[in-house]
Amino acid sequence: MKKILLTLICSGAMLGIYAQTCTQRLNQAEDDYEAGRLLGIPNQIQDCLDSDAFSSEEEVRARKLLTLVYIFTDQEFKAEGALIELLKADPEHRLNPQVDPAELFFLYSQYRTAPVFRISLRLGANSSDPQIIGVYGTQNTEGAPAFYNGKTESGESSYALNDSTTLSGVGGLGIGFWGELLVERHIKNGFEVGFGGQLRLSKYNVDNYLNQQDLSTSVVNQQIYLRTPLLARYTLGYSNRDKKWLPYVYAGGAFDYLLSAGYTSASRVGGTAYTQTSSDLLASDQVNKINYSFFGGLGVKYRIKTHFFTIEARYDNSRLNYVNGEERYTNPESTFDLGYVESDLSLNFLSFSVGYTHSIYSPKKLKEY
Repeated sequence: MKKILLTLICSGAMLGIYAQTCTQRLNQAEDDYEAGRLLGIPNQIQDCLDSDAFSSEEEVRARKLLTLVYIFTDQEFKAEGALIELLKADPEHRLNPQVDPAELFFLYSQYRTAPVFRISLRLGANSSDPQIIGVYGTQNTEGAPAFYNGKTESGESSYALNDSTTLSGVGGLGIGFWGELLVERHIKNGFEVGFGGQLRLSKYNVDNYLNQQDLSTSVVNQQIYLRTPLLARYTLGYSNRDKKWLPYVYAGGAFDYLLSAGYTSASRVGGTAYTQTSSDLLASDQVNKINYSFFGGLGVKYRIKTHFFTIEARYDNSRLNYVNGEERYTNPESTFDLGYVESDLSLNFLSFSVGYTHSIYSPKKLKEY
């Protein structure tokens, strides 16, 4: 055991000495470059690069030094290879016009240094905002309004049925969740496009008063959608790499496919009470599978080197009716037992999300060169 421990200590010490030696080699190589002694520099530092003995900061210094040496010793092919390795180690490496020579700027300008694309992951919560297209019900729909997420179609949280009776909605905010994965690409001057997939779980609550105050139906309707959003975004200050916070606006559209829909809870109170234990609105063809929507939003990016953390808000507006009106009255359990049928409505959503955007680089020589 003592031998093993001694071996580990010695190995760690040797690695530390070797790393220190590589640091000293790099410092000496930079001194040699300043003195014009170029030819021996690659041999001084190449084995340290090959063995990953440099720190990240030292690796960038070493690869930039090799690029300069090959430029000024007229080894064009090696200079190009060294620049590629520099850009892999430090994507979007920034040159300093007060220090770096014009020859390095010229070579640098021949290469793609921007990300090829970005991958963005967002997770968020949504609150449904059903917009009524046409009112339907098993009761006199003019006698009392239905409450969607605790509010009437006109946005009121209560309704005076008569001088002595006031109705109110008891449903919640219709909170759901969603996740989205996008592939994004910068076009020009801060304009970006993105395309990907989104899985969205959403809910809305309906409190429906039938004939009198104590006879009512309460339903929670849940949907799971698979969506394919396509968006265009403008980011303010995109080209300023010193700016940490970057606000943006965006707009787009999505194809929406309904994977499942049903009541997570449904009950009638008053008279003979009834509770519906399960439902599948897709199987009974009560809702439409296909929809499309438009959306817009705003957000802010926080720069983390060449990547971003994002916070944003958006509003989605569905364009087609969620309810299949032709089958509205064909589900006897809802129609007769619950005393409830769906009004025609479009499902809109207010959403908030946080996310992370990862930049993907592939430095290469531009075609015009």
